[in-house]
Amino acid sequence: METNETNTLKKSTTFGDWIPKKVVQDFFNYGDTKMSTFSQDYNISTSKVGKRIFYKYSDIVKLIDENTIQ
Repeated sequence: METNETNTLKKSTTFGDWIPKKVVQDFFNYGDTKMSTFSQDYNISTSKVGKRIFYKYSDIVKLIDENTIQ
């Protein structure tokens, strides 16, 4: 389910279903240390092109949905 927060994330610079690391880092307010283990900790698909790292948008939405508090 997409919320206002995930819509904000999606409206950022995306490439298909991929979001740059910096956008994800700013969205979650994580530092470089946390981002280094982010994909492993939360099972998020990543892609690396040169020095740029991208995270799969649908995996991030799934992470948010799975951690919804009712």
